[in-house]
Amino acid sequence: MQMFQQVGEFTPDSLIASNEFPILKEGIGLKAGQGILKRGSLIMKGTDKAGYIAGSVVKAKAGEGESAEASDMQMKVFGILTDDIDTGEDNTADNIPAVAYLTGQFNREAVLVAGENVSVDDYEHEMKGVGMYLLSVQNYE
Repeated sequence: MQMFQQVGEFTPDSLIASNEFPILKEGIGLKAGQGILKRGSLIMKGTDKAGYIAGSVVKAKAGEGESAEASDMQMKVFGILTDDIDTGEDNTADNIPAVAYLTGQFNREAVLVAGENVSVDDYEHEMKGVGMYLLSVQNYE
């Protein structure tokens, strides 16, 4: 048995901008079929209680059968993914368990959203309401 060995690997990133504000985490079930969601993805919680990446357009059906109407699902900011998660390609599978930061100060440039013409700035006001604050961080390279 080796006395010293490398067990894991730590690669620092700039997602967390400061620890001056408490950083809380909580689990969420991500909707299957979204592919790989990267650490730093802003997660929205839909009325179906599943998590979706911010910027996604998700349809909710109201009613049954042919009279069912589809409209955009109402979603609220939930958190920011702590790790990369593969949700697969099958959107009929069970929700995929994940962990998200609920509060903290985050680098504006490191928070990820999906969709065209969508930026994290579109969600900043709602993020502040739940204790997530965006800061601009200067990169030194």
